[in-house]
Amino acid sequence: MAERFKPHLTVALIIEHEGRFLMVEEYQETGELCFGTVAGHVEAKESIIEAALREGLEECGCPVELDYLVGVYDYVKDYETILRFTFKAHLKDQDPNQVKISDPDGDIVAIKWMTKEEIFEGKKMWRTRLIGPNYEDYFNGQQVPLSFITTVRS
Repeated sequence: MAERFKPHLTVALIIEHEGRFLMVEEYQETGELCFGTVAGHVEAKESIIEAALREGLEECGCPVELDYLVGVYDYVKDYETILRFTFKAHLKDQDPNQVKISDPDGDIVAIKWMTKEEIFEGKKMWRTRLIGPNYEDYFNGQQVPLSFITTVRS
């Protein structure tokens, strides 16, 4: 029997504070500097919501709360398929000064608050092409209630 294909399951957070968006700067596998949203892979035995909350805490060093689901993205590239759940979130204590690099993998080199214009002007440095559709849907007001996601455990 052929090996079963397994897509990558990821989460991303759009965190806005006073018209600026939290972005992380890190190095790609190629060594090039890039930036993207707070994001990461869903781990084994972890729900999508749990993964989003964990990634928020890990990458910005403070707790976040999820507001709603912006969208689900089916990203097919090269030899892999990535399913991304993008959430609108906010810092739990609403204090942007609490944000600090807290990445256990050590990949993040800086955290920046960027305007919409700065994000789109920096398109050449995006970590993934998913950033554009994620933010476009957010700015177009796309909102799906968190209750749309049901976690079933055995």
